[in-house]
Amino acid sequence: MAMLIGSMMIVSVAAMYPALQRQSLTLYRLYRLEQSMQQVLMTIAKDLRRAGFLFKDGKERVSEAVSISQHSQSAVGSCIIVRYDLNHNGVIDPVDSTAAEHFAYRWLNNSIEQHRSAKDCHGNGWEKLLDPAEIVITHFSAQSVGRSLNSSGKDTAYYLMVLEGHWKRWPSVKRRLTLRVRSMS
Repeated sequence: MAMLIGSMMIVSVAAMYPALQRQSLTLYRLYRLEQSMQQVLMTIAKDLRRAGFLFKDGKERVSEAVSISQHSQSAVGSCIIVRYDLNHNGVIDPVDSTAAEHFAYRWLNNSIEQHRSAKDCHGNGWEKLLDPAEIVITHFSAQSVGRSLNSSGKDTAYYLMVLEGHWKRWPSVKRRLTLRVRSMS
């Protein structure tokens, strides 16, 4: 009798193991997808937080530090250009400069791309932030969601970014991330 019960337990555990392994693999894929997409959002958020910064005294800001538009083949709000004084020379260097300080991100052809000296959402020289052979980005949008004055009287802008994607090999493993960013622009 004990052998029968022991055998039944072993067969039950052996039957559950493949399902448990599949579930663990799916969770791992979901985790990796979320980590990759989160890294993209954090990269864009870092630039958004710096938008409009000028090194002169750290208190001045630039108007038109953030512009949101789109490529002609993408949805509205799928491209964002951020300007700030990265090299601390007191000005935002123009796009034709070797030290251009215009940081652009766009969604085009199921991929997120970046460009260091873009004046708009078109043109060449864009670099992909994720490998499109691995991750398909199905949506990216950025929008301004309001402004307010902080406690010291400085203008604060708020932006909402949404990023959706899935694994190319496993389309059922998908993720949608939303991030709200505060900018002092």
